[in-house]
Amino acid sequence: MKKIETELKDCYIIEPDRFGDARGYFSPYFIDKNLEELGFQKVVQANRSKSAKGVIRGLHFQKNPKCQAKIVEVIKGSAIDVVVDIRVDSPTYGKHIAVKLTDENNRQLFVPRGFAHGFISLEDDTVFQYLIDNDYAPKLEAGILWNDPDLNIDWDKMLKENGIDEPILSDKDLVHPTLKDNKVIFKRGQERFLVTGYKGQLGYDIKRELLANGICEENILAIDKEEMDITNLEEVMKVVTEFKPDVIFHCAAWTAVDKAEEMEDVVNQVNVIGTRNMVEASKVVDAKIIYLSTDYVFDGTKEGMYIPEDEVHPMSVYGKTKYLGEEEVRKNPKHFIARISWVFGINGNNFIKTMLKLAETHSELNVVDDQIGSPTYTVDLAHLLVNLAQTDSFGTYHVTNEEYCSWADFAEYIFKINHKDVKVNHVSTEKYLEITNTKQAYRPRNSKMDKVKLEEIGLERLPSWQDATKRFCQELDLRK
Repeated sequence: MKKIETELKDCYIIEPDRFGDARGYFSPYFIDKNLEELGFQKVVQANRSKSAKGVIRGLHFQKNPKCQAKIVEVIKGSAIDVVVDIRVDSPTYGKHIAVKLTDENNRQLFVPRGFAHGFISLEDDTVFQYLIDNDYAPKLEAGILWNDPDLNIDWDKMLKENGIDEPILSDKDLVHPTLKDNKVIFKRGQERFLVTGYKGQLGYDIKRELLANGICEENILAIDKEEMDITNLEEVMKVVTEFKPDVIFHCAAWTAVDKAEEMEDVVNQVNVIGTRNMVEASKVVDAKIIYLSTDYVFDGTKEGMYIPEDEVHPMSVYGKTKYLGEEEVRKNPKHFIARISWVFGINGNNFIKTMLKLAETHSELNVVDDQIGSPTYTVDLAHLLVNLAQTDSFGTYHVTNEEYCSWADFAEYIFKINHKDVKVNHVSTEKYLEITNTKQAYRPRNSKMDKVKLEEIGLERLPSWQDATKRFCQELDLRK
């Protein structure tokens, strides 16, 4: 494979080897090792399109987190491929190239992520072929206006030289914004990420997810209270302004629900003042901030599922301070609020670990059956939050694994898949408190939260809580 540099940074013309004789020729279509050298992650999909002479398609791209790199070629006919670098930190931002691809010249074009792509077909029945390295996501389709005057693409010359009187475009391609009006941000360099509450279940898995996405360790600052006291504004400002993150995952919080009832001032300092400090610092460095909230902002008395726009009514100190934290986060226009529930992860204590430990000494347990929600695995949650952070679809979301159960149902499932012979007695919350002679902070009876808003911005829902529980227990087994 011959790799030819173009005028655009990271964009290459590819000429695969061709071996021929009187019978015809043989040419390798793609070779994994060669694609990796270009920065093409993996072949997720291969597409073909057929176009009449004079058809212009473009200039297209997909938004994050489904941004795509492409390897394109013409396997029948001929076309002029046009790509524009729209990565804001690239030395060739706003520049374009036009490359002729035919079924005879054996050329391919590598189009990196963060480029807008299009072409003009020069012959009838021209067949264009794409290899792409990310899933097709219709709701994340976007584009730049094909004849944006600031791009200086000489379409008129291409049309005239190839005997085309009028270009043929779809209605959608006629109304894309210009590059100047484009609101979608791509970057060539890696972003920097700050994760607070790293020693917690979610903070730990967010760092794991970032590393799995190829983010260098030096571009991740995952810290806990020993490295930064979020209640100290001066300390927060120093850490944030020195590291200059592009994205802040604010996972640090007071989460001991029952103890919070006796320590409201302390909880307020962490969940409200601490969040206010993180928001102020995020605005100084112009960072996005992702705030983890909770189902406890609702009182749980609604019939059916809660939507993000429902009126809140927290009934505990924990729920109240988490909602006040939401209000602080909304002061940064670049904010995401993710309401989560019933979280479990490998790095900390949770309901699954507690049930398995109790199963060692108990053959029968009383577990409440009138609180309904969605157990949520931090591995799944971290994956979605990292994807969400790559978008500019700011706002409030509900993010949990799919389907619902009671705590008693959850316990029974845990014992079933771990082959534990423990009887679960389904009891009401009131009965449980009577049996155990304990007091608890108020807990919502209904924590069903609607996740349709995620689909509206092109993100996939998380797997079922049963699937998540199985995978978590497998991870637990591997850690033994």
